[in-house]
Amino acid sequence: MQELIMEIKCNFHSNKMNYGYAPIKDRAIPFRGQGEPLLREVCESADKFVKRPVATTSATGLNVISRNVNKVVFPVVNYAINYVKNIKHTYEHKVTFAMIEKELYGKYSIDSLTHDLDKLVLYILGFPRSFVSKFHRRHSEHHVESHKKLNLKSMLCDNVASTDKKDKLPLRVYYNSSEELQSVEGFKQLLEKYNYGENIDFDKIHIQKKKRRNAIAGALHYIPLMFAI
Repeated sequence: MQELIMEIKCNFHSNKMNYGYAPIKDRAIPFRGQGEPLLREVCESADKFVKRPVATTSATGLNVISRNVNKVVFPVVNYAINYVKNIKHTYEHKVTFAMIEKELYGKYSIDSLTHDLDKLVLYILGFPRSFVSKFHRRHSEHHVESHKKLNLKSMLCDNVASTDKKDKLPLRVYYNSSEELQSVEGFKQLLEKYNYGENIDFDKIHIQKKKRRNAIAGALHYIPLMFAI
């Protein structure tokens, strides 16, 4: 009887792995001093497939450099573009002014040479348009802002030349909407005398300007040849 009781206790002991009577008990993997070969291979393979950082995050440094470069490059490029544009625009206006003066009054005057000359010089020296425009208007006799005795003939040519643009109103319309021009004594009579410049053939002026540009370009083409000789 005692032997039967001992057998029963052994069969149902908590450490006894008896598949017939007791459920399987989870047990930790025993430590053997080093990892199993298969386990080491799995770990090494997992290290090779670690997820890489997102491209935008890793390229943050390059984006900062690019932005810093753009802060320097773009202003320089814009300055160069405006530099050439301002000089070209002022020169073209001077030429148009001279041709209009010849059409209206039958001859050139000293105004054809001096008109907007200060603007041209200041643009060549690199001054910005905002400064040049204010300076010019405060010192030129064909602008009301100068508070000088106005040169009405030069003022007429300047206003007619300025209307030779697609975005400008006809001089007649502009004068009727400008209190500043209407305040100039004697200017309305001059405008009416020359019909607000509406009799001028601008197509003819454009053709003459094109011929002049071609002549200048041709002359510049032969300058290197002269030095070569």
